[in-house]
Order: sequence, then C-alpha cells, then structure tokens
Amino acid sequence: MAKSIFEKQATLAPSAMRTVAERRFDDASALCDTGRNSRANGVAYLAGFVIEILLKAKLVELFSSVARTHPQKLKTEDSRIWSLIWRAHDLQEMLDKMNDLQASLRKKGERDGYDYLGELRKICATWTIHARYSSRTMLMADAAALLDRVRKIKEVLK
Repeated sequence: MAKSIFEKQATLAPSAMRTVAERRFDDASALCDTGRNSRANGVAYLAGFVIEILLKAKLVELFSSVARTHPQKLKTEDSRIWSLIWRAHDLQEMLDKMNDLQASLRKKGERDGYDYLGELRKICATWTIHARYSSRTMLMADAAALLDRVRKIKEVLK
C-alpha cells in the first residue's frame, strides 16, 4: 500500500526539496491555466511556496549539520537556522542568512540583464504563509505575473 502524503517525513534532502518545489510550481501553473480569478490566490500562494522550498533547500545545503541535529542540542543561533529550515516561513530572514547566494544572484543578474536578487527580495518581502487565509481575491493576471517571476527565479535557485 502506498504511503500517505500526510505521514510525517524524515528530514528531506535538498534534491527531494527541489523535486517538491517543481511539483508545486506545476500545481500553480495548472491553476493559472484555468484563467479563473477564483484560482488566482492558489496560484500566488503556491508560487511563493515554491520559493520557500527552494530557499530551505539552499539552507539545508549551507547548514547541513544544523539541519540534521535535534533543535534542543543546538546553540541559539543554530536553533534559529534549524527553525528557518523546518518550521518558519520567513523568506526574508532565510535570504538574509545566505550572503553568498545573494552575491551569486547579483552577479548572474548583471550578466543576464535581469535583477534576480531584486525580484527575489520583492517576493520575500511580500509573500506570506498567511495568504492562504485571505478572504480577498487576487486577479489572475497579477497571479500569472508573479508565477512568471517565480519561474525565472526558481531556475537560478535550483
């Protein structure tokens, strides 16, 4: 019998996290393809969730020993990093922990003529997990534009 998607998982490897991010991006794309404004919030939520997963995968790569340690055995700062990986949803704080990633995105943006870091910062500053509770409805055109920005950024975060 297949395992349930609701079973608690052991810590995920960055490669598995990137696979999950691609699946959620595909889910967002499928909702976007409906063209229905009533599905726009789902598109926007999933688009931001893709970025969250990819940032967490980067944190796991950067702080692999912290990611594998029980939080009660960690120093305070390491405990916060553990929380960012496995519990928190603060994209801006995640990005702030990765100066090398920011430098890499800045450099790639200069080469490509696209502000990857600026776009990522905008998403990090505005997206929140609390969007899933919003009673407001986003327009699909706005959600599609966000999804397009996420498409460009996810490729450089993988």
